[in-house]
Amino acid sequence: MSLSSIDLGPVRRPEYTGENRCLPCTIVNVAIALVLAGTLGIVTTVPVGAVALGGSLAAIYLRGYLVPGTPELTERYLPASVLRLFGKEPIATRSLEGTSPEDPWDQLAAAGIADPSPDGTLSLTDRFREEFRVEIDRRESAPGADNVEALAAASEAVERGPRAYSIDGNRLLRWESDAALLADAATASVLRATVEGWSDLERDDRLALLERIRLLLERCPSCDGPIDRNDERIDPCCQPPHIAVWTVCRDCDAVLADVTAPEADAEAWVGLLGVDATEPTRTDAPEAVEG
Repeated sequence: MSLSSIDLGPVRRPEYTGENRCLPCTIVNVAIALVLAGTLGIVTTVPVGAVALGGSLAAIYLRGYLVPGTPELTERYLPASVLRLFGKEPIATRSLEGTSPEDPWDQLAAAGIADPSPDGTLSLTDRFREEFRVEIDRRESAPGADNVEALAAASEAVERGPRAYSIDGNRLLRWESDAALLADAATASVLRATVEGWSDLERDDRLALLERIRLLLERCPSCDGPIDRNDERIDPCCQPPHIAVWTVCRDCDAVLADVTAPEADAEAWVGLLGVDATEPTRTDAPEAVEG
């Protein structure tokens, strides 16, 4: 079998090769390959080092990198001055510092998690979507008490039922579905690693941000199915109108988020979600009876 007849499609990474090849990543990986091959040549034999070097260069040629996670590592750790030498402008630092916890929607934009669309609605950034999916894919088990402790800034989380945990013995947190808990655990892990100021947020502010991110998700973290966003205006008798917004996976029926707020409080954010619940669709008032 000739080399030209081998299907290299599964090995290639077109997003990191060809015109998409990152020069800083390539240089860093070639340098690593030279060091590794040189070390092997010294501790074993020169032919072994040569073979290792050839294999490493082939991997870099086909995949764009040798060390897994290189695009994220170079982006995060190479100094801005070095990136500029290769014509790459560093992405602005993502930070919650200087933002008000009273406006979580502004915090999402400031942290580079969501961007406003031309129509004024918010959508998750491509960068966050990619980081979120990588975090989901790397998880080998369902979130547990340790994940809840981390996302809620708690000293102790004790499971009290399906997706229900008591936090530090004085509060109960419950998620709408396994997918919702998975989304919060993965999001918290991404934010802890990429957004300055996340670790300084109070518990309620963290939970508010995580809930709003779940409202913006477009794919289910459990099955990757599309998510539908629903809304309604509730006009109960003897109470002010409320706005309810909830998101559900179209494939597995998992509820990702379910938020209800007084209409006066919700006006500041329903538009960002593309919600237009101006007509009452449910009422608790009794129907009039003729006769």
